[in-house]
Amino acid sequence: MMAGIDDCYTSARGCTATLGNFAKATFDAISKTYSYLTPDLWKKTVFTKSPYQEFTDHLVKTHTRVSVQRTQAPAVATT
Repeated sequence: MMAGIDDCYTSARGCTATLGNFAKATFDAISKTYSYLTPDLWKKTVFTKSPYQEFTDHLVKTHTRVSVQRTQAPAVATT
């Protein structure tokens, strides 16, 4: 089970001038815990393929290898 308000522990040291500052800081800390989402509160995610993966799969299925022989370019003389 998760901890509740009764399980919170606070302490202060140094110069705590007013109880108001301490109470406000405690309230802010507790209220920020409500912004944390546990995995059971997450929305379901629908994963799609990235464009790279989608088109790579397409090319693998449709591409046929063509053998191309490279010819060496003639040397160009510089004068």
